[in-house]
Amino acid sequence: TRPSPLAGALSRTPYSGTRVHHFAMRSSTQFAVSAAVAATAVSTGASSSDCLGFDTCPDFPQPYGPGSYPTSYNYTGTFPSDFVWGLGTASYQVEGAYNEDGRGASIWDTFTGANTVGMVGSVCDETPCPINEAQFDKGATGNVACDQYHQYKEDVKLMVSLGLKNYRFSIAWPRVVPTGSVADGVNELALQYYDNLINELLANGITPYVTLDGK
Repeated sequence: TRPSPLAGALSRTPYSGTRVHHFAMRSSTQFAVSAAVAATAVSTGASSSDCLGFDTCPDFPQPYGPGSYPTSYNYTGTFPSDFVWGLGTASYQVEGAYNEDGRGASIWDTFTGANTVGMVGSVCDETPCPINEAQFDKGATGNVACDQYHQYKEDVKLMVSLGLKNYRFSIAWPRVVPTGSVADGVNELALQYYDNLINELLANGITPYVTLDGK
């Protein structure tokens, strides 16, 4: 059974056979560990070198590290009556079909070492394409991901089963404009895919919220 991108968004756990979720989980775990180190640095008066990305270690509360999540929260107030609740995904994390229907190579394809030989925008001339040394989980790619490109109708059914009313997703620029320049033409097959997805959402009473993914 194919894992749901929504389930991944909800639980933030890696799924067998869906390596992009595994990659995302590893990245978030690394961030949490780094944040824990930063928080420790604050309490011990450590130098800015202990809090990478900051001139000085921040004094605001850091994200919780693995295994240290709270069991209760102290908060007050309410959300505005017109606050919109929903779920969201990113194109690279869920679409898959990285080399289908005229999609161009993205920076994530290049970063993960996906086989982009012959694709528009590729910087790889022969396989195996190099994996960026900064990638933690070598071999993890979004080549297939959750395969939403082919199975968006199933995904929308899952959204309906959750009672979802609002769905935020991103449009992949490399899919719509493979070369990165509108002057070179727009990929009509990509536009058709997003039209189909939006129509499916609307037909099932789900409001689409669209963002642009320039990667």
